[in-house]
Amino acid sequence: MRVVGVVGILIAAVLVATATAAVVPHPAAGPSLASPACSSRLTGSSPHYSSIVVIAFENHDYNQILGSSAPPSYFKTLAGECGSASNFTAVFFPHSLPNYLAVTSGSTDGISGDCVPSPSCETGAPNIFSQVGPFDWGARAESTPAPCYKANSGEYVPRHVPAVYYTRIPSPTCLANASALPTDPSTIHRRFVWVTGNLLDDMHDGTAAQASAWLQNFLAGPNGLLTSPIYRAGHMAIFIWFDSAGANGSVSTPIPLIVVAPSVGHRLVTAPLNDYYLLHGWEGLLGETCLGNACLVSGFDRDFHL
Repeated sequence: MRVVGVVGILIAAVLVATATAAVVPHPAAGPSLASPACSSRLTGSSPHYSSIVVIAFENHDYNQILGSSAPPSYFKTLAGECGSASNFTAVFFPHSLPNYLAVTSGSTDGISGDCVPSPSCETGAPNIFSQVGPFDWGARAESTPAPCYKANSGEYVPRHVPAVYYTRIPSPTCLANASALPTDPSTIHRRFVWVTGNLLDDMHDGTAAQASAWLQNFLAGPNGLLTSPIYRAGHMAIFIWFDSAGANGSVSTPIPLIVVAPSVGHRLVTAPLNDYYLLHGWEGLLGETCLGNACLVSGFDRDFHL
């Protein structure tokens, strides 16, 4: 199934846009980093990224997190030192799950609600998890009762862990690749890793201040992801992704997107972007072929100097 009507028109309008990058000042940031997260550590003539980590957040628009009137936060610190986009939008609204599927498969796959995995709410679509190899991806979910858990439980919901909706991923493979959030994020090292906090830390139910503190600890804490050898060697790119705007937004409301990688430097991309551009960029960095609507767009890696 395809998204039709107003949503489909808005998606089509974004897909035909040509992405261009611009470097402009950001609003006041939050707490300073000990050293810029995106200062170049590369010795070669061009970057080579072999690992992508996506950290998912929920239900906040650009102005709430990165706008000039937004309070200081670690999100603003990263945007002030790394790459960000001011016109990144969801492909579906108001439900979350279709966007999680779109950004990992190039389509909403006929799913239009926030259902738990079941025969009526799963998809056999090709996806980036199965693309990168059976044991070269990971899913790290805070507060999950067990790997690849498919039911709501406390502050955990499967709809924020897209891998559990793909039938192309056999259950033993999923169990081997998924786990709870590690206490030492610096040990994360696979070609593609999806990270989600629980409903409080990903801002679905919690505050922006809580999410900011959680992200700062995960990235810049004593064993944070930014201290990992693969990041410091210049081979890991980290994407801070939001699924959609909050209740007062729409499918066309800009939402935050922050790109943290040694080659990025400080840049703000102002052209229209969406989940399909992002997926196309990830697949290009990892040497994989494009999927679905991601094949209709290009330029993301160029715009962010990846």
